[in-house]
Amino acid sequence: MDKATSDILAKVKKLMALGASPSEAEAASALEKARVLLARYGLSLTDVASHSPDVVEGVLLEKKRLRSWESHLIQVVALCTFTQALHVHRGDIGQVLLVGRELNTLAAKDLFTYLHLVVLKLGRAHSSEVAHLESFRRGVVQRIGERLTEASAGMEEEGGIWASQTTERNGDSKSGGEKGGEADGNAAAPSDRQLAVQMSATAARENKDFISGKYGKTSTKRVGRQVDASSYHRGRAAGEGVSLNRQLK
Repeated sequence: MDKATSDILAKVKKLMALGASPSEAEAASALEKARVLLARYGLSLTDVASHSPDVVEGVLLEKKRLRSWESHLIQVVALCTFTQALHVHRGDIGQVLLVGRELNTLAAKDLFTYLHLVVLKLGRAHSSEVAHLESFRRGVVQRIGERLTEASAGMEEEGGIWASQTTERNGDSKSGGEKGGEADGNAAAPSDRQLAVQMSATAARENKDFISGKYGKTSTKRVGRQVDASSYHRGRAAGEGVSLNRQLK
């Protein structure tokens, strides 16, 4: 098992031990933090028993040609969920695939579906106010991406998207999260930020190995598009108000 996963599971085990505390409030808080950590990094209670998580692939959507803001949104979601997106073409069918640990690919798909609909709705709501709708949507996605990056380091909403994912999927109690500091007071344990950096590198390696083994060499296509500055900044302002701490339905 890699060091990043080991560090995270060690922290989860300490939190689960605190879950036996005679203080009901302390026990509940520790177990909630353990649950959020597992969800954030695509792990499960099975992994706590020292089994290495598997990398899988799933279809995010079927579309031959993506709009620029959709490509950007896919990149944003993949980055914050430790997954890798691939756009493959099979005849006349285009598919966007997600590669990563199973819980992460599920979280990424749920998050993309939600945000994709939000961006479309915001575009319709503001279409009469902006000169260039595509630029507006790019602005929305850019700001959402910045906020998700902050949330992944534990700097914004407690638990963020991961708390919402596991609340519905596992039927647990209300969402919560670990924010700043060390839950067990152990100064030697990795911080949330360190864990995020470690897991990002580990996930990138896992996903790359999976893709290389199944698809061989892949290429990256960069598409440069000009944006209308006024519409883009209106989009950024709209993206500031998008809820990232939602409950899945």
